[in-house]
Amino acid sequence: MSQGSQTTERESPVRASGSGLVGRACAPVLDAIDAAANEIVATLRELIRIRSVTGEEAEIGSYVERFCRETGFRTEVLEAEPGRPNVLATWDTGLPGPHFLLNDHLDTIPPGPPEYWTHPPFAGETADGRMYGRGAIDTKSGLTTILMAARVLRHTGAALRGKLSLLFTCDEEVGGAKGIQHIARCGRLQADMALVAEPTTLQIEIATKARLNLGITTRGVATHGARPWLGHNAIDDMADVIVALRGLEGVLAERRHPLLGRPSMNVGIIAGGTVPNMVPNKCRVEVDRRLIPSETQDSAIGEIQAILDQVARDRPGFSATLEKLLWWPGYVLDRDVEIVQRAVRAFEAVTGRTPTVAGKDAGTDASWIFQLAGIPVVMFSPGDGKQAMNADESVAISDLVLATKVVAQLTLDILSVH
Repeated sequence: MSQGSQTTERESPVRASGSGLVGRACAPVLDAIDAAANEIVATLRELIRIRSVTGEEAEIGSYVERFCRETGFRTEVLEAEPGRPNVLATWDTGLPGPHFLLNDHLDTIPPGPPEYWTHPPFAGETADGRMYGRGAIDTKSGLTTILMAARVLRHTGAALRGKLSLLFTCDEEVGGAKGIQHIARCGRLQADMALVAEPTTLQIEIATKARLNLGITTRGVATHGARPWLGHNAIDDMADVIVALRGLEGVLAERRHPLLGRPSMNVGIIAGGTVPNMVPNKCRVEVDRRLIPSETQDSAIGEIQAILDQVARDRPGFSATLEKLLWWPGYVLDRDVEIVQRAVRAFEAVTGRTPTVAGKDAGTDASWIFQLAGIPVVMFSPGDGKQAMNADESVAISDLVLATKVVAQLTLDILSVH
């Protein structure tokens, strides 16, 4: 999941209705998942121990492909470039029925400075009922729920119809150009409905904000630091830009969406200067802008360009350029769509509780699945989205097992032979 992984303002729960295994859990499958709890934990540990920072997905791709093949799925590896695997595993029952897609991504962000970790980021240590490590939340716990739900369904001989596909993609943390977008370009992003196992803290999530990354570069005139009046300081110019950008925060706070809350803006990277005794002639920042459905990519860019134009009017010698670095669309699903109703029903059947239906402020492959292929998709996973990307990232083992049950129950609800 891209930066900004906590869920947004929560909506009131909804009740499910419709055909299928209404309110009736499949006890043999759920019992088998309880019996496989140690294997579920061991699988997550093995995944965490495989370093799979974006660009380094080859090893985890091989692990996942082998796991699916040994489970009885037909597997394919679809690479946008060598060493960047996307694994597609398919169970075609041969019986007419829906096509259900389960998706998660293989890559993680880097662990960051090791001194911030109490538990080593690639050890998969357990303590107090939790497993720790980079990806424990985002999103190897979700990966584990898909793998183990599929394995239990195969090994218990569940009578299914239609087709179940598992899709594990690379490159998600930076927008998915070599991952989910590559799968779509190949014409292989197909299903009637889908679930993405991004961290949702056991909520059913049906919407994401859009993500726009922009680069701003100010340019000045270099000279000796002892005579700064002979040059023009690009860092000073950027300081004015950052102050001016803060003025947009109040405007954004007035905009609201019932599922996604308010839009946001964050200056996440800054770089400038060469040595301290030289007036810098270049400074650059990168801005992360999250959009709600009432906003457009063009309007968001226009607002920031207007800020740069205002600074230019107020500051003699000011020169700046604005560059679009990344566009990641959002999506919103209606609550009465079949996959939402079925996901709610599966959660209720397993837990006896009604789940919260909410939106996510982060970018995920769910929006690409919806926007590029028109597939109705929900997000669900055990990880706490508010803790994703933190040091000492961890997931509760009880939630991991519970989420595996919900994924299996949902698969049964969609594909079982009634």
